[in-house]
Amino acid sequence: MAKSVKPKAAKTKPLHHTTPFPLFDPGDFAETGARNVEFASRAASACLSGAAQLNWEMMNFMGRRWLKDIACAQGFMTAKTSRSAFHSQAEFVEDALRDYADEASKLLHMAADIANSTLEPVGKRAEEMLNELDEHAAEAGEAA
Repeated sequence: MAKSVKPKAAKTKPLHHTTPFPLFDPGDFAETGARNVEFASRAASACLSGAAQLNWEMMNFMGRRWLKDIACAQGFMTAKTSRSAFHSQAEFVEDALRDYADEASKLLHMAADIANSTLEPVGKRAEEMLNELDEHAAEAGEAA
């Protein structure tokens, strides 16, 4: 008795490759996340370091001003005439205005430097990401 032979079904090739993540590779996603955390850590470190510098500068300034406040009070207490007391007070006000203006300028410059150093790693990472996006777009254009 002869065996009946069933014809083999031809293997069909899928029209396109299906993946559960058609827009990105999970490995790339994890790597990107790790790089983002690395750059965010750099930015946070620069920010916290800058905040410590600002605090240190403000504390030093307040210490210097406090000594001048004490000197002014001593000038009042030891003044023999109203003219001497007036000049002591006028000198105090003049010094205070100059000191506070100088310190405000110094703190604003420090804050700008801190902002720049904090944003530097963010800018670098943004450039990396933009380059990667351009590369993926070029690859997609070549594949199409």
